[in-house]
Amino acid sequence: SFRGHGGQTLAAGLGYIALTVVMTWPIAGGLTHDVPADLGDALLSMWLLAWDAEALLAMANGAMSFGDFWNGNIFHPTPLSLTFSEHLLPQALQGLPAYLATGNVVLAYNLVFLATFALSGLGMFLLVRELTGSGRVAFVAGLFYAFVPYRLGQLAHLHTLSSQWMPFALFGLRRYFDTGRVTPLAGGVAAFVVQGLSTGYYLFYFAPVVAGYVLWEMTVRGRLRHRTTWLAMAAAGGASVGAMLPFLLPYLEAKTTFG
Repeated sequence: SFRGHGGQTLAAGLGYIALTVVMTWPIAGGLTHDVPADLGDALLSMWLLAWDAEALLAMANGAMSFGDFWNGNIFHPTPLSLTFSEHLLPQALQGLPAYLATGNVVLAYNLVFLATFALSGLGMFLLVRELTGSGRVAFVAGLFYAFVPYRLGQLAHLHTLSSQWMPFALFGLRRYFDTGRVTPLAGGVAAFVVQGLSTGYYLFYFAPVVAGYVLWEMTVRGRLRHRTTWLAMAAAGGASVGAMLPFLLPYLEAKTTFG
C-alpha cells in the first residue's frame, strides 16, 4: 500500500541519516567548525558556496546580473573566474537556509556534505524498490551506493560526492514508463538537471546512461514506434538542455577567452 511504502521510505531515510553520522564521524559532532578530509578542495568549495549564496542575494535584490555572477571575487580583475572550477549552485541552494540563518559557511558545507550520503542512499532505495518490489533489497542497494569505497575516497570533493541525483532521475523515468504519468517524468528531468549542474563530470558521464536507459525501456516495452513516448522524451530532453544551457555557455566563453 501507499502507506506501507511511505513508512518504508521514512524508515530507510532515517536509517541512512543515522549511518551517515556514524560513517562520517566526527563531522556531525563539529558541524559548525570541523572541515571534512583536508584544507584544500574543501575550503575551495566553501568559498564557492559562500560566493553563490551572496550572489543569489545580490541578484534577488537587483544588485548583480547573472553575467556578473560568473566574475567571482577571486583572481581580480580576471573575468569569468567562477568558471575555473565547478559553480556548485545546486549545493549552494541546499546550504542556503543554514548560511542565511547563521552566516556560517562551514555549517552550510557540512550539512550539504552529509546530505550527499543520506540522499544517495534514499535515491537508490526508491529506484531499486521500484525495480524489485523489495524494500529490504532496496535498502541494501542504498547502502552500497551511499557508502561505496569510491565515495569514501573523495571526501574532500563535494562535487564528486554529489552523485545523489542520479538514482532519483532513473526512478522518475522508471515511474513514467510504469504509469505513463507526466509528474514522475518531470521529477526525473528535474533530478537530471540538478545532477548535471552539480558537477560537469556527472553531466557528461550520466547523460549517455540516461539515453541508453530510455532506449532500453522503450525497446523492452515495445514503444520504439510509439509517437507519444518519443514526444515525451523529446520534451524531456529539450527541457533539460534549456535548463542547463545558461550555466554551460559561460564555460564555453571562458574556453574561448582563455584558450
